[in-house]
Amino acid sequence: MRWGRHVLSGALVVLAGVGVSMLPAGPRAAEAGAAVERAAPVASEAARPEAAPGTQLVAIRFGSPQSVSDAGIFIARDRGYFREQGFDVQSIVFQSAPNTIAPLASGELELAGGTFSTGLLNAIDRGIGIKAVADKGTSRPGFEFSQVVMRPDLLSSGAVRTAADLRGKRLGAASTRSGVESLISQIVERGGLTIADVELVELGYPEMVVALGNGAIDGGNLIEPTLSAAIARGVAASWDDGMSSVAYGGVYQSGTLFASDRFLAQPEQARRWMTAYLRGIRDYNDAFGKNQGRPDVVRILIENTSVKDPAAYEHMNMPGLDPDGTVTRSSLQRDLDFFRRMGYYTGSVTSADQVVDTTAVEAAAQQLGPYR
Repeated sequence: MRWGRHVLSGALVVLAGVGVSMLPAGPRAAEAGAAVERAAPVASEAARPEAAPGTQLVAIRFGSPQSVSDAGIFIARDRGYFREQGFDVQSIVFQSAPNTIAPLASGELELAGGTFSTGLLNAIDRGIGIKAVADKGTSRPGFEFSQVVMRPDLLSSGAVRTAADLRGKRLGAASTRSGVESLISQIVERGGLTIADVELVELGYPEMVVALGNGAIDGGNLIEPTLSAAIARGVAASWDDGMSSVAYGGVYQSGTLFASDRFLAQPEQARRWMTAYLRGIRDYNDAFGKNQGRPDVVRILIENTSVKDPAAYEHMNMPGLDPDGTVTRSSLQRDLDFFRRMGYYTGSVTSADQVVDTTAVEAAAQQLGPYR
């Protein structure tokens, strides 16, 4: 049985829709804020790389809910990497990722951030030319920004030790018939169960925090920044079997960069755009993987996303962004197989390879060389 009201679909939407006032403040907030204020921009407006004089910049329209996992685009734009390659990248805000499908099809967008969903698959069956072209958000070791958490009392009492103990439990999900449901299914299957052995409760992420606190649900799939907020409040706790990267064998492909067929029809232009994008992603990995240039990257994210509290970036499990833009096809295939097994999708797509075209990002990664 499923109950609750329908909410925004797509696991990345909350990063734009949830306020970070829920996150803890205090000395770390002051320290982080001071660090951002002290940070000198990597390049001033005058020093940032520019396109060659007289070059007409190509407008590229990118649609998304303006989430933290868009960091590669925000950084590349702020630091002039796109302009250096001849692009003027314009961000267009959408309430949810599925709303970008029609604009991609009509030519109003060249690129969009989104999730692998039945809506996307149905659009492809209708002949709409959209491909997954690069990574835009994964859960992986060290970047577990999407987890199925449990109430701390259930873990401390031993009522839940492994996924096998989830039978009959109420689990919150931001959407059903989606990648979120597929993720929860993968986790319960680790305990020899099926999705039918748990009760999915469809709730928004902030509502899920309240429901965990009053015992209305036993656990649920949370992503940042709500994940850290719930843990800080003591209403949710991480556990080994709830890690999305564990359930997906190392990498859970939560968000993907999608491109229209018109964008891909110009391979040299697509390669140049991806070169700038990967430079932004590599700067992000420098910041959150190596702690190099972190204050300025935090400044860029604060300016471009709804996560405005500098302290949030000290507490959050940041999304993983592959420095080569690699799309984890095995993760998408698991979702596709789940959709077909459940009867949510019955169309012509049987392999994730039919949806993915990483030619441009692979060429960009080869040009840039290995990320060290």
